[in-house]
Order: sequence, then C-alpha cells, then structure tokens
Amino acid sequence: MESKKSWLQAYIPQKPSDYVAFLFMIVMLWVIALFELFVVLPLYHEPFSSWWCLHVFCGFFLWLNVFANFFFLITTDTTGKNLGMPSVLKPGWTYCPFCQLNAPPRAHHCQVCNECVLKRDHHCIFAGKCVGFWNYRYYMFLALYLWLGAFYANAFHHEYVTSEIGSFSVATVLTMVTPILMWMLGYTTLYGFFISFMTGLSIFAFILFSGMLFFQIRIISRGQTSYERKKKKKEYDLGWKQNFLDVFGEKWYLAWIWPTVSSPLPGDGTNYKKTYFQESKDL
Repeated sequence: MESKKSWLQAYIPQKPSDYVAFLFMIVMLWVIALFELFVVLPLYHEPFSSWWCLHVFCGFFLWLNVFANFFFLITTDTTGKNLGMPSVLKPGWTYCPFCQLNAPPRAHHCQVCNECVLKRDHHCIFAGKCVGFWNYRYYMFLALYLWLGAFYANAFHHEYVTSEIGSFSVATVLTMVTPILMWMLGYTTLYGFFISFMTGLSIFAFILFSGMLFFQIRIISRGQTSYERKKKKKEYDLGWKQNFLDVFGEKWYLAWIWPTVSSPLPGDGTNYKKTYFQESKDL
C-alpha cells in the first residue's frame, strides 16, 4: 500500500534541481527586500516620512503578493483526482499507463510530479510543481509581481549602485556578470561584490520575467498551452477575451489584488469548448 505523503513532501520540491531553485528564490526574495528596506531606502527618505511610508507600502504589497501567489501555486491541486475520472474511455480522452487513469483532453503526465495535470502547461522549476488548469492564475500573477518587483528594485537602487560601484562601463558590467571573479582579482571589495551580485541578479530577473510574461500572454491569447504551441494546436482558441477568462476567471479585474479573491473558472478542467472551425471540421 502506498504511504501517504506528509505536508512537507507534498509541498516542498523533491527533485534536487527544483529544491535548489526553490531555496534560492525564497532566500533571494528576503535578501533583496531587506537590502532595499534597510540599506537603500533610509539613504533617500527619512523613516516614517510620507515618501518612506509610500515606498514601504508599495514594496510590501509586491513582496506579499509574490509569496502569496507562490504559496497558492504550490499548494493548489492541479490534478483531477477528486473529480472521479470515468472508468470508460470517453472520446478525446487518453489512458495514462503511469497513473492508470483515463485522462481528459489537454491533460498530460509529468514525470517529475508523477501525476497527470489538467490542462498542463509546464513544470515550474522554482515551485517544483506543474502549472495547469487550477493554478495557472497564481503562476501568472506570481510572474507579474516578480516582474514589477524587479523593475521597482532596479529603478529604486540605481543611483545608490552607481555611487558604490561606478557608472556604466565595461568594468562595471563585468563586475555584475562575474562578481566572484572580479572580487578574487581585486577589482572590487567584498561589499562591492555583494552590491554587484544583487544588481546583476535584479537586472537578470527583470529580463527573465519580461520574456516569461510576453511568452505566456501570447500563448494565453491564442488559447494554447506550451505543449499545444509546440504541436501547433489551435482548436481551443475562443478569442483573446474568452481565452484570458479561462485562465483568470470571471472576476479577473479583482483577482490580481490577492490570490484568495474568488474568481471562478469556467468548467472543471475536463471539458473544453473548441472553435467553431474545429467543430465543423470534426463534423
């Protein structure tokens, strides 16, 4: 009989590479937030002044939303195990030999998670969890707030960083790209190494999340998942507006505020409407 997973095993990544990425993200989110709050912010604004309070509120709002959406991304069940899958294979459904269950359209088995995920998009290495029908919203808002946070941090500490490690130059770029090497060669101090690492990481994060958001928004607008994009499948494209509602729910205009805001999704992740063209073709 299969032993039941503990809450730690269920929510913490088990694959070593996922676990390392998970820990790195958690630690760096704390480090960057504390750096901006206790090192950079007091240099430009008096504690508890109007501007100080405004920056603390904005930064705290972004930081809390990152962790809240990250938590819901990890803890939300992306499978249909509680839906009671039919024992008879329906048209359009497939049999998964690993789960030994009938899987609905757009569901795929993840070898890392070892389960079939409804409307599976991809496996997120930082969360150690697949992105699918039920947690796609949290993944997108996590990426959005990480992107906003990276932009905010880069804009906020730009003046401080240039005063510490110098203005834009080849040496500055090399220090940000290879801070350990430049420190070992004596081109920067230990604190300069820390500042360079933080700056390079913030810039890299902004570029990474910019590309991630652009890619995800593009395929969502087309009614596709990452897998369907590779296979060039477009039979679920219901128009960009409905495609976005399928991901963010009917209360999308409130869902961005906090992950616990209810925004019901259409369907249960097992049945999907197809485009009129595809339906006519099938007939």
